[in-house]
Order: sequence, then C-alpha cells, then structure tokens
Amino acid sequence: MPPPPRDRSLTKLRRASTLLALSILIALTALLSLSATTSAQSTTDYDSDNDGYIDVSTHAQLNAIRYDLDGNGDPTSAGATAYNAAFPNRVTTSSGRMGCPSGACTGYELTASINLDTDGDGSADSGDTYWNNADGWARIGTASDQYSANFKGNGYTINNLFINRNTHYNGLFGVTTAASRIETLGVINANVTAKNWTGILIGANQGTIVACYTTGKAQGAVAVGGLAGFNNGTVSASYSTAYTSGTDQIGGLVGQQQGSSSSITNSYSTGRVSRSSGSATTIGGLIGQVTAGSVTASYWDTSTSGQSTSAGGSGATGKTTRQLQTVTTYSGIYANWNTNLDGDTTTGDAMTGNDNPWAFGNKMQYPMLDYKGMSTDPQGGQAMGRSDNWNAPIVGERVGVCLNSTTFPNRN
Repeated sequence: MPPPPRDRSLTKLRRASTLLALSILIALTALLSLSATTSAQSTTDYDSDNDGYIDVSTHAQLNAIRYDLDGNGDPTSAGATAYNAAFPNRVTTSSGRMGCPSGACTGYELTASINLDTDGDGSADSGDTYWNNADGWARIGTASDQYSANFKGNGYTINNLFINRNTHYNGLFGVTTAASRIETLGVINANVTAKNWTGILIGANQGTIVACYTTGKAQGAVAVGGLAGFNNGTVSASYSTAYTSGTDQIGGLVGQQQGSSSSITNSYSTGRVSRSSGSATTIGGLIGQVTAGSVTASYWDTSTSGQSTSAGGSGATGKTTRQLQTVTTYSGIYANWNTNLDGDTTTGDAMTGNDNPWAFGNKMQYPMLDYKGMSTDPQGGQAMGRSDNWNAPIVGERVGVCLNSTTFPNRN
C-alpha cells in the first residue's frame, strides 16, 4: 500500500524553521567572535610598571599627549582619532584606563628616546612627520589650554626638536600649570625659533622642573631661555648648554622669572647668550630678568656665555669654565647640591633622604645629571672632545675659546 501524501505546507514550515535557527546561530557566533575580538583589542597595557604613568615610546605617542593635557588617558573628542591611532587597543573604561591602577593615570613617561628627525636624514625638512609646512613641532599646551599633568623622561631624550613659528609660548611644552611636574628629561640638538616666551623645554613654566637638561639653540624676542623662556614655578637640578638669543629678557637658563614662590636652585648654564637687536639691559648669563622669587646656588659660565652679569642676585654667580669643572665632588661651589628632589625620605641617603642627583666626572667636565637612573652618556658636550651641537662649551678656557660676536663659540 503506498505511503500517504506529505503535507507540503508542513514541510516548508519545518524547512524555514531550520533555516531561521541556522541563521540565528551564525549571527550569535559572529557576535560572540566580534565581542571576543573587541575585548582582546581593548586590553593593551600602556602602564607596564603600574606607576600611573602612561608609557610613551614613539613620536606619534609623544604628539598625542596634546590631546590629553591632564594626563588621565582620556583624550578630548577632537583628538580621539589621533590618540587612538597612537595608542591602539587601549583600555578606555574608567576602571583600569590605559592599564593604570584603578584608572588613576597621572601623566606620561618615556620608555625610549625619541628622534623627531623622523626620516633620519640629519636635518629638519619636509620629509619629517612634524615638519608642518616649515613651522615644525606644535607645542604641547598653550596659553589657553595648558599642560597640567606629570611627565617623566626617565633619562631618555627628545632629539632634534625643530620649531619655527611666529607665535608666543613655544618649546617642547608651550605652557604648563602649577600642577605639572617634568623631570629627568633631556631635549637635545634642539632648534627653536619663535617670539616671546621661548625655551627649548618649556615656553612658560608654572609648575616644577626637576633634573632636566637642554642642548641646541633657542631664538626669540622677549623672555628667551635655554631651558625655559619664563619661570613662575620651580627649577631644580637642571642645566642648559644651549645658545640663546633675543631682544629682551634673555638668559642661558631662563629668560624671565617672576612670582613670589618661583625659584631656581642648584642649576647652571654654559651657552652663549646674545641680544639679536636693540639695547635692552635685561640679558644675563643665567637669567635675563628676575622680578620676584629666589635663585640659590646656581651658576653660569662667564667664559663661554659672553656675559659677565646675570639677574638673580647673589644666588646667581658667574664662574669660569675652570671653576665650574675643577670641583668633582659635593664640595666647594657644589657643596649644597646633594638635595632631596622627590620629597621621599625613604630613598637615597638613609639619614637625610638626599638623592645624590649629580655626577661630576673629572676635572675636564661640567656636572652631569645622575638622578633616578639617568645615564650621563647621552649628555653630550660635557667632556672635552665630545661632539655636540651649536654651542656646547666642551673646551672653554682650558685650551681657548674663540667668541664670535654674533653667533657662538667655535672649538679652536
């Protein structure tokens, strides 16, 4: 007896149900896969040592800091695309953001030296990422939107900083707030040209600078310094060998200092200081002008700077190259230079908490920074015979210096 005919409607319904279930299964699988991929892509730890500082190892990451001026790892909406490209697969939730403990990012730190001569041809030109139509690097932090976080160089350097802008407040950082702290950073082979408040490290500092150094040249108008153009904060254990030039308030280390709580302590400069035009008298080997604040145990090289005077009162003292290089311990003019820079009384000297931040080398060297593991090796121009840029005073009076009245010392 033949089987009864099938109900075609029922068969179609069963087939449709099977296809629907299969489609749902495929969709769920794809969703789970996407979720797993997204989860995996959002787990890069940018605070590898869990100290609350976001790791920076590339020039793109250094540039991205401008979109997160408070250093909490949460960029502005306008800069989110560039920031995400520099820090791909980052944790974006407030808990554990960027890998910082409990999301408590407080700034940035270098984990490698960064060369802004990105095409490696030895000069600033259109082949470099931050050439910007010959304007060069755009400062991090402006007068209206200031940098308020911490930044640790960890002894690494920013090399070949180039700026050529007809604007105020220029340097690696433009303007910093009182809450900022920049430490253990070298900015070397810099070439900075701008207007007022021009420095290699910072245009206008209102925070704390600790154990930083600069080499190269800074040229501007009013308030020009090798380290900072303007200081209304604190500068400790820092130095500059840079050539500085301007029209008013020009100093080898700082152009102008003001503010009752501002200070410069245990620091020095050696670079040529010159007035590009005019007849302003606010020009000095160490500081161009001080209207308030204190200067303590800080020096400039009268042999190489071309300047016999400086603002800063008795705390700013001119010394010859021989005098600055002969002392090789915490004694004489450097007797009080072993200080507590980080406020931590449990590190450094067990009795005083002093951090021993300087290495004096031999009698043919200026003091070099040796703080928190900083290496003296990249601090070029400090020892005789070592090459450096524009105006590193590596010879000084020991074998003679030829001072060019419009430029800087030549090595003869």
